[in-house]
Amino acid sequence: MARRGMRMPLVQDQGTVNDLTKLVPVLYECVANVIEGSFEKANISLSEIKRLASIVDGPLQRLSLFIADSLARRLLLSIQGFAGALIHPAVYFEHSSIQTARTNFVNLSPYLSAGFATMNQAILEALQDEKVVHIIDLSCSASHQSQWFKLLQEFFRRRGGPPQVVRLTVVHDNTDFLASTKALLDKEAEMLKIPFQFNSVTGRLETLNFSNLRDTLGIKYGEAVAISCSLQMHSLLVLDDSVSCAGIGQLQKMANAAQLKPMASSVYSPASTLNYPQTPSPQCQIPKLLANFLNAVRALKPNIMLAMEQDANNNALLFHDRFVEALHYYVALFDSLNAMAAANPRRSTERARVEMMILGEEIRNILLCEGVHRHERHERLRQWAMYMEGSGFHHVPLSFEAIKEGKQKLMSFGLNGCQCKAETGCLELCWGSMHLYFVSAWRPDEGSTSGSREHMLAQRKIIWPDN
Repeated sequence: MARRGMRMPLVQDQGTVNDLTKLVPVLYECVANVIEGSFEKANISLSEIKRLASIVDGPLQRLSLFIADSLARRLLLSIQGFAGALIHPAVYFEHSSIQTARTNFVNLSPYLSAGFATMNQAILEALQDEKVVHIIDLSCSASHQSQWFKLLQEFFRRRGGPPQVVRLTVVHDNTDFLASTKALLDKEAEMLKIPFQFNSVTGRLETLNFSNLRDTLGIKYGEAVAISCSLQMHSLLVLDDSVSCAGIGQLQKMANAAQLKPMASSVYSPASTLNYPQTPSPQCQIPKLLANFLNAVRALKPNIMLAMEQDANNNALLFHDRFVEALHYYVALFDSLNAMAAANPRRSTERARVEMMILGEEIRNILLCEGVHRHERHERLRQWAMYMEGSGFHHVPLSFEAIKEGKQKLMSFGLNGCQCKAETGCLELCWGSMHLYFVSAWRPDEGSTSGSREHMLAQRKIIWPDN
C-alpha cells in the first residue's frame, strides 16, 4: 500500500530547505542501521543527524534529535530487551515541571482547545434540562482546569437555568493539580451560585478498578452522567501476546527479513512517496483492558461519552512502521507548535518545554518500548469506531453547534495551517492535510452484547476515514 509523501514543514526559512532534504534520508538510513544492528553504521548516521539538526533551529531539526535519541537507546538496548528500557519522565523532571508542561501544551495547542470547546458543547446538549448532572473526567494528565471552568459558566447561562446540582469527578495522578482544580472551581461555582461538588480520584485510567467503576467514581443512581476522556484511552490498547512482549531482539529479526531489503534499495527525500507496505493495525480483536473499560462504562449508562484521541497509526507491531508514522505525525505537530510560538515569541520557552517533556517522551515511548512498556498506542478514528461499536456503543454525530464551537476556537488562534473536518459527525483536527486529533461522541446501545456478531451487523454503517 503506497504511503502518502512526507510534507515539508509549513513554516520554514528558505535557507533550510537543502538541510531538510538531507536530514530525512539520513533518518531512514539510521533506522535501517539500527534494524540491522550495526553499531558502527548507526553511529555515523547519528552523528550526521546531529550535525544537520544543529545547522538551523526548526521543527524537523528538533524532532530529529528526539528520534535520534530514541534510535541510539534502542540500539544500545538491543541485546538486553526492554525491561526498564525507558526511564519515566518523573525520574529526571520535577513533577511540578511536568504539570506545567501539560498546561503549556493545552494553552499552546489549537487542537486541544478546540477539542475541549466541542466536548463542552456536546455535554451541554446531552444534559439539557437535567437537574442533577455528574461529569466524569477521565483525561488524567490531559485534564485541564479551563475546560471545566468554562463549562460551569455555560451551565449558569443554560436556557431554563442551571442544574440543581453539578458534580464533577476528576481522575488525575497529581494531587496538587486536583487540589488547585477543586479550589478554582469551588470559587467559581460559589460566585455563580451553582450547587457544586468536586470529587477527586488519584490515579490513572489504566489503574482504575473497572470491576467496580460506579463506586470508584462515586456515581449515584438517578443522576445524568457525561463522560469525558481526552488522550487516554490509547493507553488501554496493550496486547497480552507473546510477540509484543518478546523484546527487541526478536522484533528486529522479524523486521529484518520484511523491511531491511526495501529500505536499503530505496532513496528517500522529504518530497518522495514512502512506498512502505503499511502494516494494518493488529487489533481486529478488542484488547482486553480496553474491553473491560468499555464494558464498565456501558454499565454506567451515561447520557454521552466524549473521546478525544490522536488520529495516528502509531500502534503498529513492527518498529519500522511506527517510525514511518511517527515521523509524519510529529513533524506536523511540531510544525504547528512552531507556528504558534512564532506568532507569539514570548511563548517559545513554553513550546520548548512541551516538546521536551510531553512530545519527546511520547516519541521515545513509541520508538523505544515494546509490550507493556509501550503505552503510547495511538490509533486512527476508523479503528476507534470499530472498538466502540464492537463494545456496544453507537456513534452520536456531533451537532452543528458543537462543531461550530470547535471550529471557532481553532480559527481564533489565527494559524492558516489549522484545518477541521466533520464529514463523519466527528470533529477531525488537522495541520494542513495531516490529521492530528479527533473528537467523537458515543452512547451505549440498549441491551447490546459486547462484541456479538449480531450487534456488529446491526450497527448503522458509517464511512470512517482511512487517512
